[in-house]
Amino acid sequence: MATNCDFKRSSLLAEQYQQEMELISQALLEESEEEREERLSLVERSWSLTSACFYAQRESGDTSSRTSAVSAHRLG
Repeated sequence: MATNCDFKRSSLLAEQYQQEMELISQALLEESEEEREERLSLVERSWSLTSACFYAQRESGDTSSRTSAVSAHRLG
């Protein structure tokens, strides 16, 4: 059951979030075209690296799970 403290904490977090989003929005409005292009370039590069890492982990996970399944089958 939610308590009064939970509601206070929740509203405080919402207020902090709103303040942070206002700061970010203001900074985005003030940035130059060059800064915007640089930021988008960084996001694009980090996304491709993140995707590559994700797929590499997924493939290595798939390989290890297949190896475990083959090993279990051989033992069984």
